[in-house]
Amino acid sequence: MNFSGFILAQVTPDASSAHFFWYLGYIGLFLILLQAVLTLFFGHHGDLHTDGQGFAWSNFISLKAIAAMFIGVGFGGAAFAQSGFPIAVAVAGGVCVGVLIAIFFALLMSGFHRLRSDGTVRLHEAIGQHAKVYIRIPAEEAAPGEIQVGFAGRMINVPAFTRGPELPTGTDVLVISVHGEHALEVEKVANV
Repeated sequence: MNFSGFILAQVTPDASSAHFFWYLGYIGLFLILLQAVLTLFFGHHGDLHTDGQGFAWSNFISLKAIAAMFIGVGFGGAAFAQSGFPIAVAVAGGVCVGVLIAIFFALLMSGFHRLRSDGTVRLHEAIGQHAKVYIRIPAEEAAPGEIQVGFAGRMINVPAFTRGPELPTGTDVLVISVHGEHALEVEKVANV
């Protein structure tokens, strides 16, 4: 065998190289399915992330992204290999497909991350809002009552104090400040 025949034999796809790509794709698929099953039993998202202190994309490097890369390299490379392309082209094509899928996945996760909300109520957002006394508020900050106030896109009940006279249930009030960590201070709204 001459040198060019040897090189051609090394870069021409055969059945074993196509199988290698399929195995990579199946490994990635297995990792995604394993993670989904673990999420069902152990909650949260069951993923491993970097600490985000390396580079800009390090927050999005995860087991899911790596599995997506395996799927792209494996199935993309198998498609190139089975189409008759040389091994070098199949590898390059598979890597390109894998990188594109991983970038798409990272962008998708970044978008989901921005939509995330922790559900924490920030009481200072209620200052200046009108509310109704839900449970009587004793006079002179003797004890908390409760108000219903709409802010942050929802109506919630919050413990409330007043420095003035007692405020009976149904009284219209104005939130004037935050009282402690979990309560508001209100005053009666003057009827016009």
